[in-house]
Amino acid sequence: MMCAPDRVTRAAVLAPALLLAGVTAHAQAPADDAALVSRGEYLARAADCMPCHSGDKSKPYSGGLPVHTPFGTIFSVNITSDPETGIGRWTFADFKNALHNGIRADGAFLYPAMPFDAYAGIEEDDLKALWAFVRRLPPVNAPNRENELAFPFDIRMGMLAWRELFFSPAFFEPNADKRAEWNRGAYLVEALGHCSDCHSPRNIMGGIKGKAQFTGTEIDGFYAPDIASAALTKTWKKDSLAQFLKAGSVPQRTSVLGPMAEVVHDSLAYLTAADLGDMVTYLLDSPPPTDMPAPQKVSPLPADVHRRAAKLYIDNCAACHQDHGTGIPGAVPPLAGNPAVTPAEPYNVIMVVLGGLPASGNFSAMPSFAGRLSDSQIADLTNYLRTSWGNKAAPNATASMVAAWRTTTNVPDYGTQAAAAFKCPQVGGDPGISGPNPQAVTDLAAMLQAGDQKIADMGATYRRATPDAGPAEVVDALMAAYCPAIAASSAPTYQKVAELRRFAMQAEAGASAQATAMPYPEIDVIWATPVGHTLVYRNPRPFAGKLACPANDGKLVPQDIVAAATALLGKPTLPIPGNSAGELATNFATQDPKAAPASLANALITAYCSAVIADTSVEQALQRAWVMDFGAQVIQALQSRSLASNKG
Repeated sequence: MMCAPDRVTRAAVLAPALLLAGVTAHAQAPADDAALVSRGEYLARAADCMPCHSGDKSKPYSGGLPVHTPFGTIFSVNITSDPETGIGRWTFADFKNALHNGIRADGAFLYPAMPFDAYAGIEEDDLKALWAFVRRLPPVNAPNRENELAFPFDIRMGMLAWRELFFSPAFFEPNADKRAEWNRGAYLVEALGHCSDCHSPRNIMGGIKGKAQFTGTEIDGFYAPDIASAALTKTWKKDSLAQFLKAGSVPQRTSVLGPMAEVVHDSLAYLTAADLGDMVTYLLDSPPPTDMPAPQKVSPLPADVHRRAAKLYIDNCAACHQDHGTGIPGAVPPLAGNPAVTPAEPYNVIMVVLGGLPASGNFSAMPSFAGRLSDSQIADLTNYLRTSWGNKAAPNATASMVAAWRTTTNVPDYGTQAAAAFKCPQVGGDPGISGPNPQAVTDLAAMLQAGDQKIADMGATYRRATPDAGPAEVVDALMAAYCPAIAASSAPTYQKVAELRRFAMQAEAGASAQATAMPYPEIDVIWATPVGHTLVYRNPRPFAGKLACPANDGKLVPQDIVAAATALLGKPTLPIPGNSAGELATNFATQDPKAAPASLANALITAYCSAVIADTSVEQALQRAWVMDFGAQVIQALQSRSLASNKG
């Protein structure tokens, strides 16, 4: 069996949705030329669109086809012209963005279940022809089914890493050293036909394994065989291979089986003899694939540097600056095409990574990454930013250059190389001040090694050994015991720092009698808990993929305070940057000086969450990130205010 691109390709990749219906307004375009529509129909055949989007064959293109993956079931979507359940409100720009960039009309990422990695190569004129045909498909009112995927695979923000590592949108480029027939075949096989999506094994993240492209893989219980030229030329001639693709069989030799039969019946059988011949020309002479994903192919960086720098970008930058450095309009500046990133010398990028940036206008503050990243890591990351996504600057940052700038830059204390070394003896007390009970700390460390990480248990153990210990000493003791366990892990330094910070926050809240006595609600966002005259924040429950705001029923926060917070917010431009969030909190506290700081913070969080989820065009994981960032800024501002007003 040979398998051209087909619906079961989607089962090999990791998550849901082919083309999801959009929400943007559709402006009716002038009537398309009949020849353009006819050409679009032919191209849709070549791209094998109908089988994937037809769960009910009597309602073609109306979606509903289940595709079973190791992560759950994906359902194809309605791409008819129905304005409610299909793509009747899409524009050509929406359509092109989905096929070329893998982004839905509402701005959310598509999953590689839809082969946009191949469709990115479709030429502009062919995209227009496809759109002329697709937008005229008879409307079918067929609501799209929710995908049945396990957490966290149902969160589209997880596509950031996949896109950065494996996807580089680019139109098909002919090979000037090959004949027109070979290039036409390459276009049909690689772009429209997306053959590699079916015939190539994938890695654990769903990316095609470099040198294994076309070499065959198991698909939906069948085996899509090796169609690399080295294998095909051993057993196939041009005429017999063209006949197989056209008819699905060669007498006295083989017949098509399984999913490939659908591809022949609905797609390849409709192609012209010339196009089939060109496909065969290419398949019998396809070049050996390079052992690198698409983004590496166009990078001037050595492969090992590109791999580790891409990981640094994903781990430290992509959540804000997005895949391919696009940023978030009005909130986070882009890195792609940004002249501040690409001057002759790399000093701008190095300075910002080391020192961070304050909030400015609509843009949130950027923290320093000096404590998370070493000199060589910052150099690699700088060169990656300056040479990726169309940026053409020289990759001329070096570790020694970063080290020199680090010594002259106003780097935060936690951004020094010593702090990055994660030295635990300095954790658990200020220099010159006696620390917690050493034997009791040893006992806490033993509890951790035995698997007991409950802060309440650890705090109680320390208090039994040191009855006179106050909350601050208890926190110091817990930190002194926990730090070595984290330092010994194989996690990168920035993850260790983040985990220690998380533990410290929980220890601070847990060590306070007031906080311990306060029931903590099970909610999806950051929340403030009163501690004496100030407040601390508590992390939310694990995110299940759907954001639910705290209930405004008076049980968590007085309703009159929430109403005042809502009035203060008005109709904000989202997301609210960090400096504005802090100013809002300060102004709110000035308006109601008698209210508890925690109530003020939680009222603002509740009101802001309601404003955020009202914008349904924003992915829920990003909505939650906005609320979490806003809440942290509000709580920090009110902490500073309450501590300053209660000094002495």
